Amino acid sequence: MLGAVLVVGQGCTQESDDPNLVVLLVVDQLRGDMLSQFDEAFSGGLRRLIDEGYRYTNASHPFAATQTAAGHSSISTGVPPSRSGVVANSWSQQVGEEWRTTYSVADDESPILGFEDSDGIPGRSPKNLLRSGLADWIREADENALSVSVSAKDRSAITLAGQTNSDVYWLLHDEARFVTSHYYAQTYPGWVQSFNEEVMTMLVADSVWDTEVPVEMQSLARPDFAEYERRGSSTFPHISSLEERDHYEWVFDSPKSDEAVLELAKAAMRELELGQRGSVDFLALGLSSTDYVGHLFGPLSQEQLSNLIHLDRILGEFFSYLDANVGEGQWVAALSADHGVATMPEYAQEQGNTSARRINARERFRSRSSALQAALAEGGAPEDIAERLARQLEADGTVAKAYTHEQLTSGEPVDSFAILFRNSYYPGRGLGSLSRYGVETRYAEGELLSGANGTSHGTPYWYDRHVPVIFFGKGIDAGVTDAPAYTIDIAPTLARLAGIATMPDDLDGRVIYPAR
Repeated sequence: MLGAVLVVGQGCTQESDDPNLVVLLVVDQLRGDMLSQFDEAFSGGLRRLIDEGYRYTNASHPFAATQTAAGHSSISTGVPPSRSGVVANSWSQQVGEEWRTTYSVADDESPILGFEDSDGIPGRSPKNLLRSGLADWIREADENALSVSVSAKDRSAITLAGQTNSDVYWLLHDEARFVTSHYYAQTYPGWVQSFNEEVMTMLVADSVWDTEVPVEMQSLARPDFAEYERRGSSTFPHISSLEERDHYEWVFDSPKSDEAVLELAKAAMRELELGQRGSVDFLALGLSSTDYVGHLFGPLSQEQLSNLIHLDRILGEFFSYLDANVGEGQWVAALSADHGVATMPEYAQEQGNTSARRINARERFRSRSSALQAALAEGGAPEDIAERLARQLEADGTVAKAYTHEQLTSGEPVDSFAILFRNSYYPGRGLGSLSRYGVETRYAEGELLSGANGTSHGTPYWYDRHVPVIFFGKGIDAGVTDAPAYTIDIAPTLARLAGIATMPDDLDGRVIYPAR
């Protein structure tokens, strides 16, 4: 469903002072403090963003369930998950009297192009996204405008592209190729086919990932070896043949997935002449390597530092490509992240954080199950069961806080965490396994519910909500502020910077950079 839209000048031509291209960069799992943590290691694209862009160092997501699909959709639509409907990567959805697990971009009616008869490769589209996005507003303003969205993840590429059937591509990991669905196209363009046959073959041929961190920069991250890092060897070099997982999976858990995304973006620029046709075009890039690497090795690892040095370099090359083809000073960009991440609890403890700890997921699940059985045993109306369950979960220490759906819809309580959960709640789409019983929960700050190693995100705490927000390019003066900003402010601000008047008038996000 589209919000109310103020439409001005359908099919209009570009104003002379508008940028030729709007670029939205979302670096998956780039926590808000990581750019400053590794600042001196950057000399390429991240360096340009930091030095020449306008940075909001106190920016965050205004909702609780800090997951990839929710983060990307909030950035692109200017509203929180409570209004976009994309509350998580997957959610419990009420269908009649039943609750079913629904993937954020699943759509059986939109099979993957070229894999229509393949079992285990489900269809994809934005049908679960209930709001229009920046890509839609740009195309509403000018019917000749083009929109391209590319990511290693389907949920990133699709949610960044809004609701229109534009050029949207993501990596099908098992096949090591970029794909789309029938929602967007009926055939692959020749340039995408060529890319998959030629460039992707080269990108996945690598079998060794070695560090790019200069010796003098290694002290910016923790030591390379750590038992709490996940999967295979925990030190450089990482060699595919020594890993237990599939080679393609190994490749995409390295910086190579971002390289593939940026190379396909260049191919799109060449073939479609983005930003070179007299319209304001749109390019969205979901850069996922930071998330893959972060889950395995943690945000302060040598692997993450090396990955970001690699990203800095290839972003610098990409920005130079934009300067040469669109025109220096003729494009505008924003960079942010879909969520942050928890520091490895073992390392946090070593640094004196006594509240950080790794929680055994199976034990916590058993505690939840016991509380649920006790609440159900007494019977009663659903709202009474939900209230008993919430209080029992809190009383036995299973969770730090439990909210009933009745609380989330009534507006009470009004503490900061309740507001964050309210912004993540869409009726009929629950965040967790207890949603079907009318309850949402949060664990204590510092608790990481996972296996024996690795790290994750998804909580309402600052380390998961804090992300960078940087505007860069045409119309942007260099600067930095610690004034609060939110990821839902990005889309309306970029729209204003691009001279786009066709955005919904009921956005929660606001224009935060003075545009022209």
